[in-house]
Amino acid sequence: MSVTEGWMPRTLRETADREPFDFYERMRTAGPVVWDDSMGSWLVTSRSACKEVQRSEEQAYRHAYLDMGSDVFVEVEGGPRNLLFLPGADHQRVHRLLLRLLNPNAVEVHRETLVRPLVRSLMDAFAPTGSAELAHEFAELLPVRVIAALMDLPYRDEEWIRTCKHCMDEIAIFLEAFSVDDDEVVQRAIAASNRMNDLLMPYILQRRDGDGEDLISRLWRGGAEALDGWDEIDMRANVRIIFFGGSDTTTHVLANAFYVLMTDPELANAVRAGGTETIGRFVEEALRLYGAIHFRPRVANRDVELAGCPIGANQHLLTVNMAANRDPEHYPSPDDVRLDRPAPRDHLAFHSGPRTCIGAALARVELQESIAAFLQRFPDARLDPDAEPPRFEGFLMRSYRPLHARFAPAPMS
Repeated sequence: MSVTEGWMPRTLRETADREPFDFYERMRTAGPVVWDDSMGSWLVTSRSACKEVQRSEEQAYRHAYLDMGSDVFVEVEGGPRNLLFLPGADHQRVHRLLLRLLNPNAVEVHRETLVRPLVRSLMDAFAPTGSAELAHEFAELLPVRVIAALMDLPYRDEEWIRTCKHCMDEIAIFLEAFSVDDDEVVQRAIAASNRMNDLLMPYILQRRDGDGEDLISRLWRGGAEALDGWDEIDMRANVRIIFFGGSDTTTHVLANAFYVLMTDPELANAVRAGGTETIGRFVEEALRLYGAIHFRPRVANRDVELAGCPIGANQHLLTVNMAANRDPEHYPSPDDVRLDRPAPRDHLAFHSGPRTCIGAALARVELQESIAAFLQRFPDARLDPDAEPPRFEGFLMRSYRPLHARFAPAPMS
């Protein structure tokens, strides 16, 4: 079936830079799988249908990027054997390697020695002033520094870090465009990609012997076992994936979590009073309700039927995970933050199946530590009523910004 013409917005594309949740609900009433002309894709909105696609990846469905292996796309993404481009067994081996490098036990080691001090340092910069724009002054800065530190890159070099972040932002614009027709966007993305390569390659080449314990050295050691002929281009492509994934998505969820807490003082008090376990539960609800990546593109490998809808071979579909995460057939009070959900991690913010997010454990640690510090240091934090109000910006990845906050000045830690 097709999206009803009278709906506003009428298509997924028209939800850019606005809260899309009413549109998701309207799509759901039309059926779990709906055709969207503007995207040239089927939109999959029910949790069960999204899970079915994700369980069947590599067999019935493939990542859309596998069909986008043009010279431009490969150049922007850093190399042809980037994890996103790899199919089948090659993907499985590299995916397992990256999951192993960022598994919960490996990440937990860095909670107190790296993540917590970086959270404290960034908050120290604005704590005494009584105000901050939290998206720009914290959410955009923490994740990129954490992943750079794990790679033993110059994470304390302000100019280096901001250059990396700017480059990744330019690449994100290209990826969100779902098109290479805009020459200016393409050229900016290529320039940003080349700049990222220039910044990263010296470190990649220096670690070729794989002797260190940083992520780059460990990736050198494991890569040769994952793919035949593993070389510096494969390293560059997959270091770029780790760097991008570890920097950009968590930024959006941090901003969204701060927004929720500052607009619901009663909830903030409950999370604060509940301690570590409740903070963890709130993080999962923030991921479920406001996770960074709203949809993921896939292509049918063959004629299939999904939730009663026939989908032709090579037709595109988008698993709209943020709609699935509010599916009332699976989640009681789906639009509410519920700190007592029996299975708090039962959501699709990190996707699921063979292409589940490799950085989930790291994102959780960063979110937990940031929320804990925010609630403890700024118990009265609220949106500044005299500043520009936030709006839900973005398309593929979305977050509330700007986040002008006021709070009682706090001493540096």
